[in-house]
Amino acid sequence: MQMNRLHDTATTLVYDPVGPNRIATRASLHSVGFRRVDLASSLEVLRERLRLRSPDLLLVEVAGSENEVCELVQAVRQGSLGDNPFIVIIVTTWRRDGTIVGQVLNSGADDLIARPVSAHMLGERIKALTERRKRFVVTMDYIGQDRRREPRGQGAECVEVPNPLNVRAMQNLGEDEAERHIAVAIKRGKETLTSQKIRRDSVQLCLQWRMLEQRVPGARDFREILPRIHRLAAGMKQRLGDAQAREYCTAIAQAVDSLIALVDGAGKDCSSNDCRPPMHVLGQSALALGRMFAPEEVEPGRLVELDMIMASRHAPPAAA
Repeated sequence: MQMNRLHDTATTLVYDPVGPNRIATRASLHSVGFRRVDLASSLEVLRERLRLRSPDLLLVEVAGSENEVCELVQAVRQGSLGDNPFIVIIVTTWRRDGTIVGQVLNSGADDLIARPVSAHMLGERIKALTERRKRFVVTMDYIGQDRRREPRGQGAECVEVPNPLNVRAMQNLGEDEAERHIAVAIKRGKETLTSQKIRRDSVQLCLQWRMLEQRVPGARDFREILPRIHRLAAGMKQRLGDAQAREYCTAIAQAVDSLIALVDGAGKDCSSNDCRPPMHVLGQSALALGRMFAPEEVEPGRLVELDMIMASRHAPPAAA
């Protein structure tokens, strides 16, 4: 591991809405040894830079735009912003409350640093991420470092992901060779994430369908589940290459559209008989996708077990 090589070749992008702070961060990176440091003065500029080229390291300040910054970080992780979901991302904040800590860590950032921070401390945190980056976990709405303390359950395995900073610091690896190495690692990593995301979403489709079956068509929670199923099916269809699987996603989306029309048209008077045909199509298509991509998790016994878990999460609090 050669930190000098990392400093000379790694590309860094810094976003901070406050000009003096932005310049101070760049100065800290320069003092540590980083040479290729670019600045973004607004979230619009930051998004445009990420669309054009993904840096190896991204430092973003959340001040005044907590929700927008966290959404941006997860957009990078989901692959909807930029071409590298594995950018090493450090978020900085002047706040000390637990709310912002949880919000940032749940966005998929690699690290959260409280300001003010010395150049030495910043360098040490970057070094730690270069040498010991955590694996990622993929869920229905999150891609990022696995921060859970409890043992991982079935179907929640982590994946090793590329670390561009680690590649930049490799000994006897020229800059052009490092670029090729990173490109290959990103391609493989994206394929792995896509596979994991499809697997997770296929299970979620089955679970959401079963939750729908257990509710009355005219009830509010029945209507609230439908957009979630639609988003899952649309997201899967974008990632899928298999024509038959894409047809199942289309069938699910059409069934959901029919159910929404029925519920919105009839309201509380909507009957189970009216909903039976689209519900049947939805269920059969969801199960077909589950058997294709996560057969061990959509077996009847496993689905019943997952039903119980979901029911416990959505159960009302016990009376005092």
